[in-house]
Amino acid sequence: MRRRLLALAGVLALAAAAAAAWQLAPHVTHATLADVLGMAERWGHSAWAAPLLLAAFVLGGLVAFPVNLLTALAIVVLGPWLGAPCALAGALLSAVAVHEIGRALPERFHARLAAPRWRHVRERILAHGVLAVAAVRIVPVAPYSVVSLAAGMLRVPRVDYIAGTALGMAPGVALYAVFADRAEAALRDPHPLAWLSLLGIVVVIIALAWFARSRHRARGVR
Repeated sequence: MRRRLLALAGVLALAAAAAAAWQLAPHVTHATLADVLGMAERWGHSAWAAPLLLAAFVLGGLVAFPVNLLTALAIVVLGPWLGAPCALAGALLSAVAVHEIGRALPERFHARLAAPRWRHVRERILAHGVLAVAAVRIVPVAPYSVVSLAAGMLRVPRVDYIAGTALGMAPGVALYAVFADRAEAALRDPHPLAWLSLLGIVVVIIALAWFARSRHRARGVR
């Protein structure tokens, strides 16, 4: 019953969002979109753009800010070719910073890893391997910073942790970059082929997310 209620709430939220977008669409002119894209492009040309974005990733990791939003921001501001490497570097810096905090915590904090809410995180990264960390990053069982903190508290080796995080985050960042590139192309020149390519990327992202979730659940059953 709880899952059905959540599903119903999700459908209603999507319907409300679609209705709001339909009402606002006539007021969002091409000039407005051009202004937004132009502002992002001007900021991206600043010498401070990349350092500020990297700092935002580190600070965001300390307050558990969603890394996906920061990734999207970096790609929009710097473009897909520069934004994707910057986003991956920022995600790694954030992961390393929170991981080191977890390693530095006193032993009395480690007992909290036995709590039920930490169980899934603990089970996924106790293997202390590159693939174990990558799997947690691809199909997150907890927020990004929580996984980083738990990995530090569990003393996951730094090399394995960084390599696994990079391996797990790279596919998602690449998909964000492709999606942002196609979305910008569709907004700048809204012809049918541009929107069709954007729709194709969305379908690929949904399919990959569904496949990853299915594999994760299958392993959980085993």
